[in-house]
Formats: sequence, C-alpha cells, structure tokens
Amino acid sequence: MARQLNDKQLNILELILRFRYATTDNLASTRNITANSAYSALEILHKAGYIGKLHEKSYRLQNKSARYFLTSQAIDYLRNEVGSQLPDSAWKARSKDANRSAAFVDQQVAIHGAYNVLHGIYGDSAQIMTALEMGGEEGIIRPLPGLRVRPTSCKKFFVELTDGQHLFIAKKRIRKYIQNYDDGDWEWDEYPDVYMVRASSAAERTALRKYAAERMEDAYLDEDDFSFHVVTSVAQIKRI
Repeated sequence: MARQLNDKQLNILELILRFRYATTDNLASTRNITANSAYSALEILHKAGYIGKLHEKSYRLQNKSARYFLTSQAIDYLRNEVGSQLPDSAWKARSKDANRSAAFVDQQVAIHGAYNVLHGIYGDSAQIMTALEMGGEEGIIRPLPGLRVRPTSCKKFFVELTDGQHLFIAKKRIRKYIQNYDDGDWEWDEYPDVYMVRASSAAERTALRKYAAERMEDAYLDEDDFSFHVVTSVAQIKRI
C-alpha cells in the first residue's frame, strides 16, 4: 500500500506534474532550499515509488543531473487529489514521460529553469503559466509556448526556448505566431509579445531578428500588434 504523503511531498509531486520533470537544482531554486535538501526529498519519493529517475552514464559527461518524473503510483495519487481539475489527456501524457526523447526531457527541464529565473525577476507580480495551465485555453498557438507570462506592470509575453533547435524550426515558429495572430484565434486582450531565447550563436540571433522583421512586414504587422524579441538568456528579458 502506498504511503501517505505530507504536504511538502504532495507539493513536489504537483510541481513535477506541472513541469513534467524535476532536477535537484530546479527544485532547490523553486522551493528556496538547499540542493542537499532537494536531493533528499526527491530520493525519498523515488524510493517510495512515487517518482521515477532518469540518469544515464552520459549525463556526467554532459554535466546533466538526474531527471525525476511521475510514476503511475504518483499519477493515481494525484488524480485523487487534483484529478477533477485536469483533462484525461494531461494524465495520459504524464504516463508516457518515462520514455520521452532526451531532447524533449531537456526542453522541459530548461522550461522549469526559465520559470525559476522569471519568478526571481517578477516575484508574485506576474502569473507564469506552463503548458499545463495553458492547455485548456482555446485560440492559443499549438504546440503550446514554453511559458506565458502575465506581469501586472507591463505587457504580457510568451517565452520560447530555441537552443538545440535547428534554425528553420525557430523560423517556422515565427510564422506560426503570425498566422495565429492573423487568423484572429486570440480572443482576449492584446496579443502577447514573443521572446525567443537563443544563446548558441550571435549570427543565428541576428538571422532570427531579420527573419521575424521580414515576416511581420510581409503580413503588414508592426509593434502595435505584437513584437518578437530574440535574446541571449531568459534573464535578459527584464532589460527589454
């Protein structure tokens, strides 16, 4: 029989539900605890069967830490706690997280890291939404953005993490945003700006800025509609 979880342990499972994977560093940053405390908390849940663990031999060479995901035991537990608030598709997706590609897992870990940075910048003055929270909204671009940020003091924006993607994938994403805007699918207030984070190459960032400007001009759109910003890191968003 599964052990009863305390509030802090339930909170960790809910955090993994939200971000799909947890690492020691990301959990420590989110909960403002030490890395040792985060590791211990994750390992207790792992040994109790609530979370699985991805840790390949190659991780050490790549400077990657273990990735923890929800097991079927945790999914069943959480469905009893918060299940009525989520569609079946969300639970079905989580049930497959043990077998996702390395690129997919790394992207989710990066999104959690980006969330931590943005929360450090905005604190409680912004609502930061993950795909889990955005999933029920109609009119939003698909596939869903990495994060949607709703500050109280400035314009709302989406965050797209493009490191590791081929440049043509990032360009395709730019076209999809423009199409989403042109189709009038976004039915709420003003369309959010889009921040594309790409640390890999200055030349590629320049190419993306140029491409976005050209496609916006072709669509007869300008900054009064929405804007693309290509930045080196998530932390740079605050300065723009």
